[in-house]
Amino acid sequence: MRKYLFDFADIDKLRDYFRSELSPGSSSERIYFPPEVGEGYLLYYKISPEVFLLINNYKANVDIEYFRKPIEEKDIILHFRKYALNHELEKNQIISRYSDCYTPGNMRCLDARMGEHVFIPKGAMVRSTMVVLKSSYTEPFFIKKRDMAERLDYYVRHSHQHMHKFYLSYKQSNLFDQIVQPDADKIENHLYFVSRGIRLLETFWKDVLKWETENDPFNINSGQVGGIYKVSDYLRNNLKEPFIGVDQLAAMAHMSRTNFFNMFKEIHNQTPLEFFNNKRLEVSYNMIIGEGISIKEVMDTLNYSNSSKFRKAFYNKFDMYPDVN
Repeated sequence: MRKYLFDFADIDKLRDYFRSELSPGSSSERIYFPPEVGEGYLLYYKISPEVFLLINNYKANVDIEYFRKPIEEKDIILHFRKYALNHELEKNQIISRYSDCYTPGNMRCLDARMGEHVFIPKGAMVRSTMVVLKSSYTEPFFIKKRDMAERLDYYVRHSHQHMHKFYLSYKQSNLFDQIVQPDADKIENHLYFVSRGIRLLETFWKDVLKWETENDPFNINSGQVGGIYKVSDYLRNNLKEPFIGVDQLAAMAHMSRTNFFNMFKEIHNQTPLEFFNNKRLEVSYNMIIGEGISIKEVMDTLNYSNSSKFRKAFYNKFDMYPDVN
């Protein structure tokens, strides 16, 4: 068991603390875990003196406990992740236990004045990012617009209790993936991460502005969200078969046709048919360009019947024809 005690008051001290604990003497931006503790790294960036970006990307090789100490300042912590935590409330802290249940992605909002005790078991894959907003950053919003403070206070009070009902939007999910699982062979510049952290923060404020304090923003049915991802997995695994239609897909998700169609588009930013066709084109690109397979064989494999329509769709997506090497 490894234990770490820290707070989010000062990102420079936080960075120095974990570097001394995990990789002393290292000058790399990435703080790598020693093999006996984990595989992967932590990253800490200052978006501004009042906004911090924290990235967790590792597999735990031992049981790990984190004790995040409460601080006096009313800082806000936005925690985006694609793994599940079970939460219990105590007097002055949250008890969070890792669950191996994958989620489509969710976010909770915490008041830094409440501490947290987090349990990460051996073998856990930790993929998350946090944006810490200092109180000096949020106060100007509240001075100008009092209802904003009320909405955010409501959000802070309820988000960690409703994680199973709240999922990342399509844009947030894409930004999260770019931050937490970037192409390491291409991305090294810290501005890449900072710019995406800023965009992720913008999506949060836009969401807060949409909510009225008297309404419950956490009204999304987690079973339906799971149904959407069950359908999208089905489509990915059956690209060689004809598209079965929205009615059958909605039945597969145990949802009404309208609700299924609208929620699928909200999550994936495209209709089920567009999703299916785009995935088919992506596979055809890899087969033709990457593997050198003939167009006829690809069309037969992926159930394309019209050569001119296939070539046109391929060009519209990739700005090139499939028979151009």
